[in-house]
Amino acid sequence: MSGKFYTCKRRSGFSLDPLVNLWHYRNLLWVFVKRDLKVRYRYTMLGGLWSIIQPLSMMLIFSLVFSHIFHVQTAGIPYPLFSYSALIIWQSVSRMLTQGGTSLSEYAPMLSKVYFPRLLVPLAIIVGTCVDFIIASTILLGMIVFYGVALSLNLLWVPLILLVTLFLTMGLSLWVSALDVQFRDIRAALPFLLQVWMFATPIMYPVTIIPERLHSLYYLNPLVTQVELFRWALLGGQLPDMFYVLTSTAFSVVIFVSGLIFFNKIEGTIVDRI
Repeated sequence: MSGKFYTCKRRSGFSLDPLVNLWHYRNLLWVFVKRDLKVRYRYTMLGGLWSIIQPLSMMLIFSLVFSHIFHVQTAGIPYPLFSYSALIIWQSVSRMLTQGGTSLSEYAPMLSKVYFPRLLVPLAIIVGTCVDFIIASTILLGMIVFYGVALSLNLLWVPLILLVTLFLTMGLSLWVSALDVQFRDIRAALPFLLQVWMFATPIMYPVTIIPERLHSLYYLNPLVTQVELFRWALLGGQLPDMFYVLTSTAFSVVIFVSGLIFFNKIEGTIVDRI
């Protein structure tokens, strides 16, 4: 009888093996992405349009409250553009964390029966959310044309800005999903923490309303810099201080790498913990 034999070796804190496995199972990743999108919109009448409706409805509410009632100044940028450009980023970050953070528990029956890299589960949620972001971005481009905003070469920075934001969110999603299988308090606390994070990010208000003496504390939130950079690249305005840009970028990369290491460390015990 012939067969294949596998050598088991102890998993180290950092290894490229998970990334190699992801490549071997890349076709399964797309299966999971399709499954996530189908499950999310299966029984909805509007389907993927919800990825547009949600930020648009929030934009209308913010425009009414902050632009028409409180008259918040946005340095000449039309307020709907100002808020919507940040809302589509925030919607993606929030969805990646809430759905990706609990994804391992939702896949528990499959995880206990079939082997595949556990990293595929939160990664499928992240890729599916990126699809929603692309759909929502089409409305942003339409709004830019409608308001007659002139695009500049700063637009070339958008892919890099989004990549850094993706590193931050992916790293956090890996941390949350790995911790969720050990501590169920994570899913209970996450909605509250996300709500606080949203109000601590310049989504519905400009950074200029924050007193300058508090900027050092305020910019500890890496998403502040990413949102400001995204607006700067698309809509113009003031470029954030380079110190905060470099700090936010470095922090995002550290969160991503540490999330990979931590997820890799506990991957072998995930099934036992769920």
